Amino acid sequence: MPRRKGLEVTVESGGLDVDQTCEGMKYSPRIAIGNLRAPFLAVLMEDADHPTGNFPHWVLWNVERTELIPRNIPKREEFSQPIRGVQGRNGFGRIGYDAPCPPQGDKRCYRFRVFGVSEELDLRPGGTSRDLEDALEGRILQYGEAIVTYERPTMKNVPATAP
Repeated sequence: MPRRKGLEVTVESGGLDVDQTCEGMKYSPRIAIGNLRAPFLAVLMEDADHPTGNFPHWVLWNVERTELIPRNIPKREEFSQPIRGVQGRNGFGRIGYDAPCPPQGDKRCYRFRVFGVSEELDLRPGGTSRDLEDALEGRILQYGEAIVTYERPTMKNVPATAP
């Protein structure tokens, strides 16, 4: 098996801000990718601490080589702006990024797995994370991941606002 040069993956400034969560605008985060040589990318974002196991929040593939997946990717099966790509159904059964929303006070780890892929994947839009993993078989040239944590504030942790 050929050696896979690792990808350097960074999410936003090292974590999720409120706009990437259910407490904010629910935008997908910006992902920076370094050392990329492969022509295409695929991304799986999962809640690694979910009671049912790795719960998919975002399933994305056929992104042409780029060093930056911008914030707020449209929630459509196929999109061409600001970059081109295809999205599948997350664990909620919806297309695109679904913002983390763990129970209040429950700190969770979210893993962004990024794959450098040898070719466009022949996978129908709306496929699941399992479909993507199957389609990636034998086509992964590079791999990297980033892990971020998020904890929804409890009412006692929310700063008071002036009337």
